[in-house]
Amino acid sequence: MRKPVPLWLKQVGKFLLVGAMNTAVDYAIYFLLTRFTPFFGAQPVFAKGISFSVAVLNGFFWNRRWTFKSAVSPWVTILPFALTCTVGLFINMGLMYLFFSVLHLPELIALVLSSIGFMLWNFTISKLLIFWK
Repeated sequence: MRKPVPLWLKQVGKFLLVGAMNTAVDYAIYFLLTRFTPFFGAQPVFAKGISFSVAVLNGFFWNRRWTFKSAVSPWVTILPFALTCTVGLFINMGLMYLFFSVLHLPELIALVLSSIGFMLWNFTISKLLIFWK
């Protein structure tokens, strides 16, 4: 007889799918901004902040409704989620700066590494503090 998959493992899988979707949104907006607007072409870290913020809103919707199936009002969870993501934004932008501007890694590698750092932070806080009910 097969053991049922633990809830937390299902949530990790769903979180990763939502994260992949958010990453696609993030990267698409980032590349549109940096490739088609001269201002953001010269300011990739600022463009990353905008693209990241749009992806975060997308993630809130999908993680609240699908990943964690939170019954708590969105008005109760949005502020803690926003604060968590604000910290995550600085983690993400800081990692982007470190990997791209300081270590001079290729842009795509810097984007991927900064996204991984944010995803680790966000899942932990979302699971344990925000959508726990």
